Amino acid sequence: MRPVVRFLLKNGIGYREFSQLCKLVFVEVASQDHGIRGRKTNMSRVAVMTGLSRKEVKKLRDTSTSAAMATMSRMRRPELVLSLWQSDADYCDAKGKPKRIRFEGPGPNFRDLVARVGGDIPARAMLNELLRAGSVVEEGAKLRLVSQSYIPEPNDPEAILVAGDAIKDLVSTIHHNLGIADPELRFLERRVYSEKLPLKHRTRFRKLARERGDLLIRDLNAWLTEREASPVDSVEEDGHGTHENRIGVGVYFFDALDRRRRRSEDGG
Repeated sequence: MRPVVRFLLKNGIGYREFSQLCKLVFVEVASQDHGIRGRKTNMSRVAVMTGLSRKEVKKLRDTSTSAAMATMSRMRRPELVLSLWQSDADYCDAKGKPKRIRFEGPGPNFRDLVARVGGDIPARAMLNELLRAGSVVEEGAKLRLVSQSYIPEPNDPEAILVAGDAIKDLVSTIHHNLGIADPELRFLERRVYSEKLPLKHRTRFRKLARERGDLLIRDLNAWLTEREASPVDSVEEDGHGTHENRIGVGVYFFDALDRRRRRSEDGG
């Protein structure tokens, strides 16, 4: 889970948001995948399987994924602080623009702003995070809001979705293989690695892996492209062209030493 948590934190997703989304997925999977004779799993069994209460299961069953994502956004404490700063009359000028405020002292201040949101996060810790994320800047003795949203290290949203798909594909393959006794029916999932490769060869291996990996992917992509159904033929294929109908191969490189080096440079 460590790389998943690093990925989430880098993109502004905290434990509360992740936990809420996981609850929804636990209920969806237990409901859809563990019913008897194709029927939806009853609420009591879902509660037993997931460890959630029947009341919580019912609430989550009535919640759509989009609604859950909206709730996640509202739950993010830094987002709530920024939202209140932009909407509360005490913190906005006559034109509705966010005021520059002091950290503490008479009048509207940052410490009171954080207190209004609630929770047990110290105001100084909240300010440090918003400063680090570039949402707020210090101007003398006052603070100015410069971003309407809290994204610690902005990434391309499309790249994040692609990364999510890659994680899903790999874990789905592992899940499939763990449940199949016949080796002939297992999906391709292989790794090659060394714990004793000298440092002088690591860069060379990285280059070799990229070159060989690119060749394999290009070859397989050409094979798939030649055999894909045309738009006219695809109407005969049930589900053809949908995201859940994908088939493919992924190739990835990993370097534990490089990850440790980067964490050290970041102070982690």
